Parts: sequence; structure tokens; C-alpha cells
Amino acid sequence: CCSCCGSLSVFERERERESEDSMADQKTQLQEFTVVVADTGDINAIKELKPTDATTNPSLLFAAAGMSEYADLLAQAVAYGKEKAGSLEDQVSNACDKLNVLFGSEILKIVPGYVSTEVDADLSFDVERSIDKARTFIKLYEELGVSRDRVLIKLGSTWEGIQACRVLQQEGITCNMTLIFSLAQAAAAAEAGATLISPF
Repeated sequence: CCSCCGSLSVFERERERESEDSMADQKTQLQEFTVVVADTGDINAIKELKPTDATTNPSLLFAAAGMSEYADLLAQAVAYGKEKAGSLEDQVSNACDKLNVLFGSEILKIVPGYVSTEVDADLSFDVERSIDKARTFIKLYEELGVSRDRVLIKLGSTWEGIQACRVLQQEGITCNMTLIFSLAQAAAAAEAGATLISPF
């Protein structure tokens, strides 16, 4: 029994190692043909994966903000929200904007390409508010010394989101159009001049 269990344990460890090697080989093969983009707010995972670009969204950042290693970023965002004053709702909105940009800035210290920062899906049917939010993100990035050419503004591919993209691209604010579920949406995003079209 003992020798059998020992052999099984060695066998299991060998299979785990082979599985890890296989995943590494698959990633290397994938990198030969495409740009690898990490879709996470976990900065440590991005350091480990070493993608070319990264994208975040509010739910990923919410999860990452709950991790103790990012407490400082959360504290900076809360302080910023309070500093901007206004109603509690305004303070929370400003803090969330700052948190998005703080995470994005940290991610850009790791990835050589872009970081996508998402305009909240609640604004997907409001052209002007989507544009205003994108401009706010870019302003916050530039205040941290991050050039706008490293940032993609991620917008939902509603009719309104595509119109916002058209305006932003003309201003030199690059856009990543997401939530694309049809060829018509992809074509409209391309016609609007989107820098990146994400088919999901």
C-alpha cells in the first residue's frame, strides 16, 4: 500500500508539472500569433502572466480592491473622492474614477502596450456622459504622467457608445469597443474609427 501511494503521489506531481509546462507552451505558441491581453484587475497576476496589454472593468477592480495588497490604492482613491467634496454620490463617483486610473497606472508599469479602462455600462445609452467619463479618465491619467496613447477607453457597443467612440477618436482618445455580439456592431465600431474591437 505505501509503495503504491508513494508512486501515485509521484505520478500526480509529474502530471501537475506536465500540465504547467503545457500551459506555458500554449501561452508561448499563442504569443507567436496574437497579442495576449490580461482581463483582470489583479496586478500580481499581470506580473506573473506578462501580457502585452491589459483590460479591466468595474467588477474586476471591485474584487481586486478588496485584496489587502491594494489597500493603499483604495485609500488614495477614497482620499481623492473626499477632497473633491460634493454630495456623497459625487465623492463615491470621483473615488471610483480615481481607483480605475490608479489601477490602470500600476498595470501600465508592467505591460508594454495599452491598458483599457472601462466606462461604466450604466452610461452605455448616454453619449454625452460616456464622453465626459472618458475625458475624466484621460485627465486623471495625464495628471499621473501617463500619456493618453497608452490608454484605451472601453465603451459598450450600443448605438450611443459607438457615437461616443466617434467623437473621442477624433479628439485623439483611443477606444476599445466591447460587448459586440453581431457583425453589424463590429462594422459600426470600425466605421466610427475604434482603435480596438473586442468581439464579446
